[in-house]
Amino acid sequence: MELQHAIKYRRSIKKFDRNMHIDEDAVREAVVEAANAPNHGMREPWRVVYVPKHKLGEMSREVSRYAFPREKDKQQSHYDAVTNLGGFLAIIMKCDARQREENENYLAVGAYAQNLLLLLYEKGIGTCWKTPTYIFHPKVRNVFGVLPDERLIGFIYLTDLEDDNDKEPKRKNKGIYTEYI
Repeated sequence: MELQHAIKYRRSIKKFDRNMHIDEDAVREAVVEAANAPNHGMREPWRVVYVPKHKLGEMSREVSRYAFPREKDKQQSHYDAVTNLGGFLAIIMKCDARQREENENYLAVGAYAQNLLLLLYEKGIGTCWKTPTYIFHPKVRNVFGVLPDERLIGFIYLTDLEDDNDKEPKRKNKGIYTEYI
């Protein structure tokens, strides 16, 4: 697959099938390969926590207990959605108290995440990037082993690609290019 094809056709997949299975070796390869591309100053301020399919239920129970402590219906909804995935990645970023460096870290993690999404697509794995509000909850952060000098940036849901993954998605980025006058 060519890079331009992956850039043009990769999109978030939000249909999950409990019976799907993701090639864990392909996930591991993509996580490592995504770090090979240049990023902001070769900072590499990220790490990734992989949750395999057989651990999704356990992880969901723990996360939703803190994310939705008094809402059993939301806990169940989270469990039902997450256990339909093929796997799950938590993206964690190293913090920096210096404003410019912190900004550079966010940009580097964003570049890494985009590389990762494209590589997973190339390997036939569908993805959906999620940044729920509960990523800031201290106990949810603990579930993923986030250290005091780190931030939980978001999650990448791993799933099958849809059958129509070569259908060109509608984009909003028309008119983004102008020339300096």
